[in-house]
Amino acid sequence: MLGNKLNNKVGEPNVILFHIVYFYVKLYYRLIYGHSVDKSDLVDIKPPFLVVAGHSCWLDYLITAVSMYPLRMNYVAAYNFFRSRLFKALFNIMGVIPKYQFTNDIGAVKKMKSVTDRGGAVAIFPNGCLSNDGRPGGFAVFGIAKLIKFLNVPVIAIRTDGGYLTRPRWTKHARYGRLETKVSQILSANEISSLTEAEIYDRVIRALAFDDYKWQRERMIPYKSRKPAEGVEFVLYKCPKCSSEFTLRSEGSRLYCTMCGNSVRMDKYFFFQPDKEDTVFFDGIDKWYDYQMEDIEKEIESPDFELVAKTELKCAEPGKYGYQHLGYGTVCLTREAITYTGTVRGKNDKLVYPMKNIPMVPYAAGEYIEVAKGSDISRFVFEDLHKQIKWVMAIRQIRDRYFERVTVDME
Repeated sequence: MLGNKLNNKVGEPNVILFHIVYFYVKLYYRLIYGHSVDKSDLVDIKPPFLVVAGHSCWLDYLITAVSMYPLRMNYVAAYNFFRSRLFKALFNIMGVIPKYQFTNDIGAVKKMKSVTDRGGAVAIFPNGCLSNDGRPGGFAVFGIAKLIKFLNVPVIAIRTDGGYLTRPRWTKHARYGRLETKVSQILSANEISSLTEAEIYDRVIRALAFDDYKWQRERMIPYKSRKPAEGVEFVLYKCPKCSSEFTLRSEGSRLYCTMCGNSVRMDKYFFFQPDKEDTVFFDGIDKWYDYQMEDIEKEIESPDFELVAKTELKCAEPGKYGYQHLGYGTVCLTREAITYTGTVRGKNDKLVYPMKNIPMVPYAAGEYIEVAKGSDISRFVFEDLHKQIKWVMAIRQIRDRYFERVTVDME
């Protein structure tokens, strides 16, 4: 019993490293990204509590750390990050709690409980996945409500507008404009005891809802970037003029179709403008993304729906850093399963991942998608990386329609 208790202990973030990083990040984010923080609603509340935050961009961990300063929080992060030797060393120093994504990771929950029991604060990103289109990516599994009930501490929400416009997942180039963060308490301990899990879940989802394009249409804040559109074809795969798929390419501020020549340019407000008189387009990534989603919804209505891609298969082997090559083959998506057929460690094999067990697929734009079976992670590196976003969108739609629909009214 003593050994189990010790295993659940989590160290506090290193105080020296924390304050040094804060000083430089705070200054950089303020001067370069125009970051402002509103904590006016956060009055007379001290840890222990749980912090839930929206996940719009790659900057979110530092945004939340700066927004809650001088509080040092223990973050919860996907176990995959710990497969990097550098991240593992850094995260251990900073008291980050590893968690297997989209599974009931009891060990991670116990570590969170140990932090709140000692009077600390735990920070988690319930949506799990970064935003694809300026709105919440993936969905927060219902387990967040169960976690809140179990921890039984107040809940603080952090929502940031402008994060997706500043550093979207599909590019390595940041934009410089504005970040606005709002911090507020959304649940007290008394409310947690009296509310149902469904009511708690609804409150969390509403508090974290963001829509960067809606926000930008109201604000029209200019963002500086030399290559604003570069990489956007990894979330926009369908040409609205000729309906060709995976033919969009980007260069600098331009997005064009290699099949029909349809072309747009991304302006300083992160909106598309026509490059030609006969250009067919949507002004924002959000509307273009919705257009793609409508097509996918129609496609999956067919019982014969199928997506196929040539791929490399990798896996994360226990006790090793990074991902190891297993083989090459073909991966197929239907309404029932994801199936890999090809070589596995030099032998022909077939791997089946039932859709009922796949809430969503983490992916890195232009790099890979991942499918989990319990704690085992299979990484697929498509031969044509432009195909991966359609898979991500289709899997979400299949889950919503045929297995586990998660809908919340954001109005």
